[in-house]
Amino acid sequence: MQYTKKVIASMPKAYAIGTFDGADARSFVIGVEKDGPIRRFALDGTPMETVTEGPGGVMTVTQVPGRDDQLLATTEFFSPNFGADTAGIACYTRGADGTWSSHRICDLPYVHRFGLLTGADGQLWLIACTIKSACRQVKNDWLTPGAVYVAKLGDDLATATVEPTLLTGCQLQNHGFWYAPDHSFALVSTAAGVFRYTPPATADGAWDVRCLIVQPTSDICMVDFDGDGKDEILTLSAFHGDTLSVWHETEVEDTYQKVWEDPEKRDFLHAIWSGELAGEKCAIVGNRKAGRDLLRVYYADGAYQLEVIDHDRGPANCWVIDDDGQARVIAANRETDEVALYDVTA
Repeated sequence: MQYTKKVIASMPKAYAIGTFDGADARSFVIGVEKDGPIRRFALDGTPMETVTEGPGGVMTVTQVPGRDDQLLATTEFFSPNFGADTAGIACYTRGADGTWSSHRICDLPYVHRFGLLTGADGQLWLIACTIKSACRQVKNDWLTPGAVYVAKLGDDLATATVEPTLLTGCQLQNHGFWYAPDHSFALVSTAAGVFRYTPPATADGAWDVRCLIVQPTSDICMVDFDGDGKDEILTLSAFHGDTLSVWHETEVEDTYQKVWEDPEKRDFLHAIWSGELAGEKCAIVGNRKAGRDLLRVYYADGAYQLEVIDHDRGPANCWVIDDDGQARVIAANRETDEVALYDVTA
């Protein structure tokens, strides 16, 4: 594929990406890791408006399902090293006049990733992952592992508060999070491996939590690379690690084995996305040190392959959008303080 790059904004420590199909237009938003705003852009990269000027610390930003005026985002997660004691999740609602209001729905120290899932009964759930539980003012302190919390959500997030309850504790280096496009389940990756979380199917039901891969894993996503009808799992390992791998489900349900590993080590792998790009199932990944590349992972001629989209930019996160047939890759290039848009030609 061919990629034409356009830098659409300078945002120091650009980090989180989320799509936002608003009542006025389809768009995407970018949040920053440190002090700073969440900004909204049209699908062609044209700046639209500022959702909030701060406080920043945005690790995750996502649209509320069924709403064309509402986003949820982490707030005040400035660092896993004694910089997230006041972190929580905020709701941002766009008014008819185009202005945004904010409301903090919960306090959750060290909340890093989260998502919104829908049970078989239609109940909307928050699933939120804390990367650790506390810090002793020592860098890279993992003495108190993180956890996974859940909460039922109603229709009044613009004013309501929620109280997440502990679902699973002792989640060391609880970093990776991916959810199915239909919001039916999520994958969470930790130092213990990759776990699938499925919300209850009924009001009195229980969460289903299953381990799919036993390997220290930093980030994950799923896509059917080889077209056999089963989604593979792509992993970045270990924590903020250097190894890119693909795992395929075996004949035993929910059991995966490694079928490919990138022979090249790539320092600080972090950015990750999967889905369809210009008609082809693939994944986009990126690393924040050394080569600081943005890469496409795909399957062709009976093998998993890589191609370089961009080099030496240091993406923290990436996403793919389709603008009336024009495929684009968005990259929050944290290490170079830029937001980039790549037009894709198959």
